Amino acid sequence: MKQAIRRFGQLACFMWLCFGMAAGVSAAVSDIGMVMNVEGDLSAKGADGTLRKLATWGKVLAGDTLFTGKDSYARVKFSDGGQISLRPLSQFKIEGYHYDEQDSKKDAAGFNLLKGGLRAISGAIGKRGDPDSYSVKTRTATVGIRGTKYGVLFCQGDCADHPLSADGSPLIDGTHLDVFEGTVIVKNSAGTQLLNAGQFGFVGNISIPPIVVPAERGVKVHIIDTISVDKVRGGSDGGKQGSKDTESKPGEKVDEPAPVVCPI
Repeated sequence: MKQAIRRFGQLACFMWLCFGMAAGVSAAVSDIGMVMNVEGDLSAKGADGTLRKLATWGKVLAGDTLFTGKDSYARVKFSDGGQISLRPLSQFKIEGYHYDEQDSKKDAAGFNLLKGGLRAISGAIGKRGDPDSYSVKTRTATVGIRGTKYGVLFCQGDCADHPLSADGSPLIDGTHLDVFEGTVIVKNSAGTQLLNAGQFGFVGNISIPPIVVPAERGVKVHIIDTISVDKVRGGSDGGKQGSKDTESKPGEKVDEPAPVVCPI
């Protein structure tokens, strides 16, 4: 009888461990980033259509579409070290994301800016392997990177609250770009344009090639300082443990889960 009880206990423990490991693998596969800062409202629509509200330290999942509310800003850090900061009333879809620190051949970061604007700093994806494994789409163009900090603003009659260009010109509909560091490649069916640090670009629609915009008419995507990726460190750490971020809590200790011990 005692032997039967012992065997039952061992079997139960084994099943518990397997369940825990499976849950951990599932989380590792779907969790691709974390919310570092939020000012206002941030929500996500999962790949399955489920809606959820996100706060600081909230998890971002593969397939999520992120939504910022009115007067709201948010910053997300991905597992490869890349980061994005979103403007108010933005919609940002994660169409495809895969990062394995040990295998750069499978790197992929495909994003779609459906509405609004962002500033971004690239991580390991797009730097260590295929440079075309990272992209951000809008309705008028696709943006590729070569290790950079940049901004994208997609206007469709909804950019009246954004600061004007340097010469005071109003913002016209289309995709506005600015490059803070590195290089950006902008392309659509009509052509391709390279933008270097300090340059601005614009794409009016899918049938018009991207162009370089003179600095006096360039549009720098505005994000408040407390959220902007231009104001933080650690954007290209490749997601390695120990990387620093200026918005992290000083002296914060992350508790590791306690090991499962079977008394049987």
